[in-house]
Amino acid sequence: MVKHLNFVVLNDNESAPELKNRWGWSIFLESEKWRILFDADTSPRVIEYNAEQMDINLENLDFAFLSHYHRDHYGGFRYVGKICPGVKIYVPPGNPAFLKRWGLEPVEIDKPLKLEEGLWSSGPLGAIKEQALGIEVDDAGMVVVVGCSHPGVDVLTARLREISGKDIYLVIGGYHSPSKKVLDNLASMSRYICPAHCSGSDAKNYVKTGYPEKYYHVKTGTKREITG
Repeated sequence: MVKHLNFVVLNDNESAPELKNRWGWSIFLESEKWRILFDADTSPRVIEYNAEQMDINLENLDFAFLSHYHRDHYGGFRYVGKICPGVKIYVPPGNPAFLKRWGLEPVEIDKPLKLEEGLWSSGPLGAIKEQALGIEVDDAGMVVVVGCSHPGVDVLTARLREISGKDIYLVIGGYHSPSKKVLDNLASMSRYICPAHCSGSDAKNYVKTGYPEKYYHVKTGTKREITG
């Protein structure tokens, strides 16, 4: 469990004028205990440029986390392996040999796992074998970070709630064009909802209209601090 969590969206499908942008998703997470890069967009150049513009040093990461093996989530790890060689990266089952060639050290996760106190992987779910990251933030609850949510953002969130026993504070990332039912399920579980990346404008508008008190808008460059 951490006392505070800072996150910075390094890249999202929605751009910011002062930053580079590609279709993809990457979010930097920092607490008093660790520094994590969750997914790494499509382009090493985008990750490098945006990190420099926002004064984020990726040379001393404690570890990285890959949600699933789609290029718009792993492409930028080529840059990470160059500047932070040997950094551990938690990956779902697949073929992570290319990540090792890029200089990272893949650690495969094949079931729900407590990575350390207050930090969880959902384990791989669905045909694509996608995992989500759960972070316990003191009294606030659990922050869930997702990549594309191919198994369903509500399914990934429910899995992390089940294995941790914690209430869900916020769910951020790609929701993969979810149905209204999926969003309703998510709203019943989470205090705040932050659809990004592949979620789509329909999903964002549905949450803004139906759950305005829960909606939090994020895009490339968004920064936020969460405390207990």
